Amino acid sequence: MLVGSGAARVGAGGPLSYERRTVGGVSLHVVDVDLNDRRLVISPAIPAEGVGHGEELSQFIRRLRPAAAVNGTFFDKRTLKPVADIVIDGKLAHFGGMGTAAAFADDGVDFVRLPKSQHVDWSEHRAAIAGGPLLVWEGFAKPLPGGEGFGDPALFARAAPRTAIGVTRENHLLLVTTARGTSLGRLAAAMREMGALYAFNLDGGGSAAMWFRGKMVVYPRRPLTNIICVYVKDAPTSAEPPRPPRGLDWRNGHQPRPVLHFAAGDMRVSVWLPRAWDGEQSVIVGADMPLPAGWSVSVRLDDAVAATASPEEFPAELGFDLSRLQAGKHRIWIEILDEQGKAVGGVERIFKLGTAGHHAW
Repeated sequence: MLVGSGAARVGAGGPLSYERRTVGGVSLHVVDVDLNDRRLVISPAIPAEGVGHGEELSQFIRRLRPAAAVNGTFFDKRTLKPVADIVIDGKLAHFGGMGTAAAFADDGVDFVRLPKSQHVDWSEHRAAIAGGPLLVWEGFAKPLPGGEGFGDPALFARAAPRTAIGVTRENHLLLVTTARGTSLGRLAAAMREMGALYAFNLDGGGSAAMWFRGKMVVYPRRPLTNIICVYVKDAPTSAEPPRPPRGLDWRNGHQPRPVLHFAAGDMRVSVWLPRAWDGEQSVIVGADMPLPAGWSVSVRLDDAVAATASPEEFPAELGFDLSRLQAGKHRIWIEILDEQGKAVGGVERIFKLGTAGHHAW
């Protein structure tokens, strides 16, 4: 939901729209991506020749054919390597180890504050791109250029062309470039006024760029080392609505869900275990094909059934309560059962109550 004065939208009424707006005295180009429409997919991209190269935006567009795109994160002008993490198709395409990331999982979007110079586990996200400084966190404007590892003096200029990414409580992703130079503080205030719950700065200056449905809205003055693309798929990627956006702070450590894999007939199944073995928890089950009619997913704890489901599509989350268990070691089974209740595949682990999720064997 955009707030402010400006011209009529291009694509108004649809899940993907563009508008030239003035918000808080700042003139902006704004692409609004309604993530509630599960046909829309966000992903960063790198040049065809890989990291350490530049590519003209027009070449990116011809090669990838996105519906919309903006420039991505900062890069080293000498090596042409980005300075922050980039994840594409679930794989780390480049490690940077700084700033804040917009990270896209199958069930929704996360804005993640990252530890400096440390690798993190991106296994729960299919795409991510980091940048900074942070502009908005939990609805409060917080331009913090000094504490995230960004040292380029041009970044702190009073007025410079800028690009930013943010998300609203209603799951609208905002891709924004300034029409004129502005400060980080004014950009943060504008992002907040547009309803951003979380937002951070991306590369700007000569890299500032925006493409929308066949039109170059903002022309970059140099080849780009990475961009952010919006794709419109022919069919929804999920029948489930996305969860609300989350702000995750991984600076003091992150406990990802451990992932296990097994075969069940012709199915290849993945299981994400809990982050911790205590209280109310869940496993997330994914597969490369739908569950056959009459089949089900079962979770057993110490030979007692803790959860069952027959999901129409994956991924599916099955919850259970560990608080009834006594201290010590326990066993968990995750199985695929056929229409007769017979296990056709599964995996088991032993865990100790009160430990982190990866402490299972």
